[in-house]
Amino acid sequence: MSKLGIDPAIITIFGITGDLAKRKLLPALYDLVAEDMLPERTTIVGLSRHDTTTDDVMRTLASSMDAHDTPRDESVVQKLASMLQIVHMDIGNADEYATLKEHLDTIEEQANTCLARIFYLAVPSSMFELIATNLGLHGLNDGCQHASGDSRLLIEKPFGHDIDSARQLITNLQKSFTEAQIYRIDHYLAKETVQNILTFRFKNSLFAGAWNADHIDRIEVSARESLDIEGRANFYESVGAYRDIIQSHLLQLVALVTMDQPDEMNAEEIHKKKTALLLQVRSPKPEAMPAQTVRAQYDGYKDEVNNQDSTTETFAQATLHIDSERWNGVPILVTTGKALSKKMTDIRIIYKSDSDANETVLGLQIQPDEEILLDLDIKKPGYESETEAVRVNFNYKESGKNLSIDAYERVLIDALRADKTLFATSEEVLACWEISQPILDAWRANSVPLKTYQKGAAGIA
Repeated sequence: MSKLGIDPAIITIFGITGDLAKRKLLPALYDLVAEDMLPERTTIVGLSRHDTTTDDVMRTLASSMDAHDTPRDESVVQKLASMLQIVHMDIGNADEYATLKEHLDTIEEQANTCLARIFYLAVPSSMFELIATNLGLHGLNDGCQHASGDSRLLIEKPFGHDIDSARQLITNLQKSFTEAQIYRIDHYLAKETVQNILTFRFKNSLFAGAWNADHIDRIEVSARESLDIEGRANFYESVGAYRDIIQSHLLQLVALVTMDQPDEMNAEEIHKKKTALLLQVRSPKPEAMPAQTVRAQYDGYKDEVNNQDSTTETFAQATLHIDSERWNGVPILVTTGKALSKKMTDIRIIYKSDSDANETVLGLQIQPDEEILLDLDIKKPGYESETEAVRVNFNYKESGKNLSIDAYERVLIDALRADKTLFATSEEVLACWEISQPILDAWRANSVPLKTYQKGAAGIA
């Protein structure tokens, strides 16, 4: 058993040789082994249709860590390698899942205990339904062979391309796995500052009492990137900035910032309040789309994707409102973009103020640095009554707080301990699509002109 009292499990990774495993999962597993967070008898099973070996996977991990100048402890590498087994199979062939079941059963028999089964689908979303169906056909959705440890299905976004495909995905996955077994990953929610939002809101009476339309002028939630699409032409052409970031990540942040206080701080109650809030969010009316939404594309994007007719947005912005007494009249501005002047993901709460005063702004910065900022007006020292703006900030790193837990480490640990607090529910996914679909439909109909901007721009005029 690990430090957190987690029972041992079999973590099966579909796509062990893929980009996500290389960049995120393998480094996260290395860190968990280094921190002694994985229980004894935990086994990691990597699936590959090629002649991949454990040494190949370890070399992939080493190259990933070297690329980020991350030091490596060979004893940790060896321990992780000892926990890893490779199963060669074609995940598109239903018959081969019987072999996978035999392999997992054998691992469990050797461990002499029932092991929870974690299936991490680090593969394109087009494979989710096929894999889930095949797992179900061979009883791999029922947990361990003694039926006392459950199976959990972890999937990455996108959760559908539009509201209809999202509904279909939910329906088809639930033919094999229950809602309780499905873990929809949003790595933004695993960031330390994001996890701290509810504690900050509800445990500090100074802010809790002023968290409403009487005191707040507007809320801004943004995720800006300085990098461009980095060669991911096929992916980005099919998704665009809005679907990639706003529909999933930023609307989840909006929910956390504006939801009512849960009756209890547990997963079920938090998800209830998030869903209730998201169902109250309203996108702009059709006639207001040109004024309250922005879509833009950076110069050179068409050449990068080899499509001179592309209308895919690399910058997206929308002004939303919430139909509730608490938030009546408070605009919520959500923004994301590629190839902008700086990398920054943050939430800004702008308070109402006198006309001659500087804005009082509370900032919750998620990346690149995780910190909480508060901009205030104070009187300048001296005989005059002049004021000046000052900033008070709490920076996790500078405070000496340990931020070594990566978002994917948290995802894996929470999946192992069956804690669904930081995973999106089907109700939340559909509510986010209900908000987003009118905007995407208006853009597809060209009701909102596609603007252009230069790489390195601070924003869109």
